[in-house]
Amino acid sequence: MIQEFKNFGYFIHDISWRELQSVRDEIKETDGLEDYGEKVDGHVDKTFKLSTSVKDLETLVMPYFIEYDKQYNFFKHIIPSIGYQELKADLVMNDAWVSFQNKHEFNPAHTHPGLLSFVIWLDIPYDRPSEIRHSPGKSKNNKSGSFTLYYTNSLGSVETENILLDNTFNNKIIIFPAGLKHSVQPFYSTDKQRVSVAGNLYIQGKG
Repeated sequence: MIQEFKNFGYFIHDISWRELQSVRDEIKETDGLEDYGEKVDGHVDKTFKLSTSVKDLETLVMPYFIEYDKQYNFFKHIIPSIGYQELKADLVMNDAWVSFQNKHEFNPAHTHPGLLSFVIWLDIPYDRPSEIRHSPGKSKNNKSGSFTLYYTNSLGSVETENILLDNTFNNKIIIFPAGLKHSVQPFYSTDKQRVSVAGNLYIQGKG
């Protein structure tokens, strides 16, 4: 009999252009958006806080958060004293931001506040073959432009899960625990910006 150790994974889902319309409308003009660069850990030139599209984002991502909890019984592990039914009315996503990442910029390994986090890739302007050709040096496992998750295995060693991003990930969302370390690697093959939206899920107290 084979018995696997239990651990928390991540979800990746496709979402439609229509579901992201309010986000795209808000970020068309960034002049009026609040600079959010000092609130996040990335070495990314332009990061802005979202406001008018946050409620639409919350409506969009909440079913994925709930599905994640059903898969892993996540909330019960994190907060044993609060059951799923009590949590449902208290889940809120009260911060979200958009990042415009330029060539060579990156996000070092970091975590987020809250319970669960998400990233939606709105525009990834490169493909894998181009990244492999243009990234410096030689590597048997080229990871340029990727999204990397870090976790410990049953022996206590740190493992990495590298999601090799390219334009096939446009309009995809990833859901993962907010406390899971992750990083964003630089890309090299284009001068166009990579655009992503991220946010966190929290518990809001009653009363």
